[in-house]
Amino acid sequence: MAGGNASPRQKMINMMYLVLTALLAMNVSKEILNAFVTVNHSIEHSNQVISDKNNGIYKDFDNAIKDPSTAAKAAIWKKRADKIKKLSEDLNVFLEAKKGELKKASDLKMVDGEETFSVDNLEAATHLFIGSDDKCTNGAEIYDKMLKFKADMLAVLNPNDPEFSDNPTMKAQIQKDVENFKKSLPIDMSIKSSKESGKVFEQNGKGWTEANFHMTPTIAALTIMSKLQSDVKSSEAQMVDYCKSQIGQVKLVFDQFQAIASANTNYCMPGDPIEVVAGVGAFSASAQPTVTIGGGVVPLGPDGSALYKTTANGAGEHTIPVVISFKKPDGTPASVTKEIKYTVGTPSGAAVMFDKMNVLYIGVENPLSVSSGSGDEKTSVNLSTGGSISKKGGGKYVANVTTPTNDAKITVSVSGGKSLQFPVRIKRIPDPVPTLSGKIKGGKINKATLQAQGGLVAVLENFDFDARFTITGYTFMLAQKGGDVSPKNVDGPIMNESVKSVIGRAKPGDIVIFDNIKAKGPDGTSRNLPSLTFTII
Repeated sequence: MAGGNASPRQKMINMMYLVLTALLAMNVSKEILNAFVTVNHSIEHSNQVISDKNNGIYKDFDNAIKDPSTAAKAAIWKKRADKIKKLSEDLNVFLEAKKGELKKASDLKMVDGEETFSVDNLEAATHLFIGSDDKCTNGAEIYDKMLKFKADMLAVLNPNDPEFSDNPTMKAQIQKDVENFKKSLPIDMSIKSSKESGKVFEQNGKGWTEANFHMTPTIAALTIMSKLQSDVKSSEAQMVDYCKSQIGQVKLVFDQFQAIASANTNYCMPGDPIEVVAGVGAFSASAQPTVTIGGGVVPLGPDGSALYKTTANGAGEHTIPVVISFKKPDGTPASVTKEIKYTVGTPSGAAVMFDKMNVLYIGVENPLSVSSGSGDEKTSVNLSTGGSISKKGGGKYVANVTTPTNDAKITVSVSGGKSLQFPVRIKRIPDPVPTLSGKIKGGKINKATLQAQGGLVAVLENFDFDARFTITGYTFMLAQKGGDVSPKNVDGPIMNESVKSVIGRAKPGDIVIFDNIKAKGPDGTSRNLPSLTFTII
């Protein structure tokens, strides 16, 4: 480059270019290269997750074809889903082949069964995709194929197809949906000008190739290719989800039955009314309900019923809340709340009544009412283990407990008489439910609505005590369609300006995740709460 018949000035320019190239190679730090390795691995893993999800949808099409109630619609939309699958597979194979060529150009070797190559090679991507003259079209070919892929995907949904000729409403809806897909499919091949150099690239294959692959390290170029594959698979996911939604919801087959009979009370006096409810319950083995009894989820038995056991204590009437969540035949969620009531009699003239719940909870004051035939002044109350009971006056007591157990006993001693024991359980306060601002529990949300929220609030559901949990921290992530993830660790419950700034970059279809949510309860322990997930609309 420094020889030949070039002028001394040109020779000097050529020499300076060589030196600059060497300096650029030296300045690509190991930390930056390792970051690209991590991001590329993350995108490839996300691509596999999306592929597995898409494959599950294709199996749903096969099942819908076999079901007489959905076969007709499934036939119309399965052939479109198959076209979408073929377009995605062909382009993904092409991109994977180009990644293989790039690795070979970067000294690809197999060491102990694993690929190794020069991740910091600055020339391989340039030579492979740009070349030294205008004859190399590899980069422009990628550019053209990505744009053609988007056009071909949109063409799969043609409102003028014969199947829709006699349904003007359907034709209009498909046309509207196609316009929405033009905006939502994550295929964007536009080129932005360089902020550092101010260089403006041509909005074509040549400009796109130069902007992305000129003097780009091999691992960065591979990451760009993986991102393109992610865009392809995400587009496929949107389209096949749409096709599946046109068939209708999956039919639930109720294939298990159970006789049900219950009374309104298990204890009564003469003249008290008795009510009995009886019938047959049916459920689908493929869509079993979730049953919550007494604040905790109870697993279902083989016949679809949940068995809950507790110990009767504290004289008087008691109530156990039951919540059954399930899916209706049309696929929409539903829940039913019931109350199971029972009455506990008074043994031998002494009674212990729980003023709130039938369990003593750690971290809160548990009010009790205790009575005996000998009078309040001659009665003393003690707890055998796990805490203590203090008297408040007039037959009222408060239990403060510290240790979970199922074997504690409240002992009521009467002066001049025998002591009576009442079994009691001591439990930790149930885990709260994470929400935004105490109301929103996840799902689809408008970006402006999400940004307007103040922060995370832990809510105790179906719990009678005024016990509060404080959110001590969480990890915020924005998962965008291109596979990019922006994790931020936040102390405390507030959605700070940094989090809201990231939300501001979100687009429809992006996923917002509040993960690793930690809350501190009144008992002083830290709880790990489930994630909150939102889809931007």
